Order: sequence, then C-alpha cells, then structure tokens
Amino acid sequence: MTTYLMGIDAGTTGCKTCIFDLDGHLIGTDYREYPCYYPHPGWVEQLPEDLTPTLFDCVRAAIRDAGVPAEEIKALSVSTQGSVFGALDEGGKLLRPFIGWQDVRGVDYVGRIRDGEYIDPDRLYQISGYPISTVPCLTKYLWFKDNEPENFAATARISHHQDFFLKEFGADDYFVNDTATASRTGVFDIDAGEWSQEIVDALGLDIAMFPRIVKAGEVAGRVPHDVAVRTGLAEGTLLCVGAMDQNCSTLGGGLVHEGTAIAVIGTYGATYVVSEESRRDPNGTLIFKNNSGPENYTVEAASIASASCYRWFRDTICSLEMAMAKEFGPVGNAYLLINKMIKAVPPGSNGLVFLPYLQGAGSGPRADPYARGCFLGVTLGTTKAEMARAVLEGITLEMRDNIESIRKVGIEVNDIRAVGGATNSPVWNQMQADMYKVPISVLEVGETGCLGAALYAGIGLGVYSSLDDAVDRAIRIKDAYEPDPENYDAYDKAYERFVSGYQSLADGGFFRTLHQQSAR
Repeated sequence: MTTYLMGIDAGTTGCKTCIFDLDGHLIGTDYREYPCYYPHPGWVEQLPEDLTPTLFDCVRAAIRDAGVPAEEIKALSVSTQGSVFGALDEGGKLLRPFIGWQDVRGVDYVGRIRDGEYIDPDRLYQISGYPISTVPCLTKYLWFKDNEPENFAATARISHHQDFFLKEFGADDYFVNDTATASRTGVFDIDAGEWSQEIVDALGLDIAMFPRIVKAGEVAGRVPHDVAVRTGLAEGTLLCVGAMDQNCSTLGGGLVHEGTAIAVIGTYGATYVVSEESRRDPNGTLIFKNNSGPENYTVEAASIASASCYRWFRDTICSLEMAMAKEFGPVGNAYLLINKMIKAVPPGSNGLVFLPYLQGAGSGPRADPYARGCFLGVTLGTTKAEMARAVLEGITLEMRDNIESIRKVGIEVNDIRAVGGATNSPVWNQMQADMYKVPISVLEVGETGCLGAALYAGIGLGVYSSLDDAVDRAIRIKDAYEPDPENYDAYDKAYERFVSGYQSLADGGFFRTLHQQSAR
C-alpha cells in the first residue's frame, strides 16, 4: 500500500488541497474560493459557515482528482492564515465573525501603543519581535475588548485559525498553536517560546484564554466518522498540527537553515531569511518570529496586500478579461490575458506608479498603517495595459523595498526562491529577477503552502526523520530566471518614483487625512 500526505492551505480568499507522495510529487489538487466581508472601511471579516464547508468540499475534490484510495492518505496538516482572531465561548462557539489579518480597525491603538499607553513599545518589540502595526492580533484584541464588552465577557478562549480548523477536522486536542502562529499575534515571547505574561497583563487579557503551544507536526488527533463522511477522508486519518501559512510556504520552499531566501507573493507577500540567532532590527520595522519545526527564527519584511492587489485589479478593472475567461476557460485564465497585455508594456510602465497599499504598508521601511493604494502619473494617454503592468510592478517594488531593508541590517540576499501565485507568471518571475538584481528560482511544486503542511504531516506520521530529511527528499527546483542588466536602469528609476510617491503623500499628510475623514 502506498502512503500519501495531504496538505491543506486555508488561505485568505480561498483554500487549496494537495495530495503528495513522500517524494513531494503532486498527485491531486483542488482549489475553491470563499468570501471576505468588509462591513466598514478597513474591516475584513470571515465566517466559518463559508470556510469549513468549502474546505471540506475542496478535500473531497482533491481526493477524487488524485484517484487514490482515501485509506492511503495517512496524515494531513493545515496551513492557516496568521494574525486572524476569533473569540470562542465555553462551548467552543464563535461569538462573532473572525477578524482578518488585513483588518485595520485597531489602527488607533497603534499610535497609543507607540505613545507608551500600555507597554513601552521598545520593550514590546524586544519580547515579541513584531513591530507595532495593525497586522498582529494585539490591536484586534484591544479593539474587541473596548468595543464589544459583552462578547469579550463571554469569551472563554482566544482562537486563531490553526486551532479552529483542527477543531473543525475533529482533533481531540485541538486548542493548540504552533510557535509561528503564536508569534503572529504580537503577544508571544519568541525567545522563551511561550505567551508573554508581561504583554498579556499590559493588555488586560487573561493568559488562560490562549492556546497551548506545541511543535508543528505534533499529532492532535484522528479524523472522526462524521468528518470522514463530509470530506471523503478515511476515518482515523492522522491530524497533525500545521503552521501559519507563511511558515508552511517557506518550509515548502526549503527554508530550514540560514543561507536561503524566500520571496512569497500571494494574498500576503513577504521576504524571509532564516537566522539561527534571535535578532532585532535597529530601525524597528522588520519582523522576527519563530520558525516552526526547526525552532530557529525567520526575519521577515512584509507586504500586506501583495497579490490581493492583482486580484482587485482583475475583479474591478478587467471585466472583459473575466468574461472571456468564463466563456472560454477557467476564471484563472483572466490572469493569462492580463499578462499578455503586460508583456506589451516596457519596464517602468511608461512612468505610471502604483502604490500597492490597499490595506496599509507592511513591515518594510515604509511601515504605515494609514497608507492607501493609488495610481500616480495617470494621463489621458494612460492605457489599461500600463495600469496592469504598474500593478505588478508596484507589488514587486514593495517587495524590493523590503529586500533592501533586510540588506541594510547586514543580511545578505544573493539568490531567492520565489513562491506563491506569482510564480505561475513567467513575466512576473523575470520582473522579480530584474528588480531584485538576483537570480530567481521557481520550485517544481509551486504550491509550497500545501507542500509545507504535508511535510509537517509527514513528521507527525514519522515517515521523515527530520525536516532536513523531508526537504531533501521532497523539494526540487524547476526553473531559474537570471536578472537582465538591461532592465536595471528602468527599474531603478521606477523604484525612485515609488519611494518618492509614497513619501510625498505620507509627509504631506494625505494618508493621515484620509484616515481621519473616514473615521468620522
């Protein structure tokens, strides 16, 4: 009997399920989208009644696509969104919709924390490794406590997606978090590997509300009969603790020890390098967090909206391409049509600049929760193709901004493995190589989030002796893109326009004014 592993990526806008053999070959897959809700400007929420059934349907379809007996899929893990917050009552019921990681409702608490209202901000960064921003759960906890006191009083457990989906799949010991998921909250002591009593007390929370910390790959239970019926999995399939999605993606890209850099362009974008030692950024903008499994650290510079900007452009501007794709093929083919437009525009988008801050600026040198997306330099001659290229360039320029911030703290970035949805686009892969001025490698398996989750499942199952063994066996490079020096000048000038455009709007108070007016 053959042994297969399942990795599930429960992402922000959709879920993907992949089934792999032990050598990392993709056997079957399925993808489904689900909605986010935006009840107020800057708010992002999701409902379990959208997520769980879609996830279960995705699992069933992936098994069907693989064409293998469900009994041969021996273990699974889930890659989950980080910095997502849910409040559970004593019975484990969600008291309100999940507050998403892109949600910026806690923005006013950023300023209050920076002013030292709750805890010294330098001390907070030293403990948590996370710069003050709206992304980690910390500001969401405070908003919830202050604005929904009845729900807060009824809260027995503070849930994050890793433990929530373990519960949904029927795990016995589900109220657990891996260290990477925990470190995305902003209240975790990344050096001690446990929740920070000091931070929790400063926020007025109860540390007993938080999940128990375990290693990624630990066995949490087995699939029960009712979940087996709904998913097509075999009853008794091993449920293993996965990790926050970016750690699954970086593990699926081979990021275990120092010497490798991973650039993720997905719904969330980031550049990661590994550090065996705990470090902090003197400028206070880079994220340092736990690397689940190896239990070392990752250094991260983040882009909050990233490829979500490309999806926004597709859904908002490219109705014709969407209609053509629907008529002649999968909806995803709309991106192929847009990419053809992009190839016809020279690097630099003829001077057009897109700032990809649709949900604020991330943890790079321009970390700014008030920042918003915009096109700069639009004229009567601006075309949709130029706008499309500017969107891709804007996303990638923010990634370059982040890479430059990592280099400035003395960490070399000489070659990068690219992962995420962007790797499906050769034009985007080449753009990254030219813009970062380093070779870009694309892996044989692009679904690194699912692969990383599957490798954690393999650790729990005991089919790999270590994560090094899993990576050596399952990860291979497919394509490489060398940087083209002829494009350096155009992208250097585009980067200069990008930085200047942001600084002019930020220093002039435009972003702050937008926030103040929308809050009235």
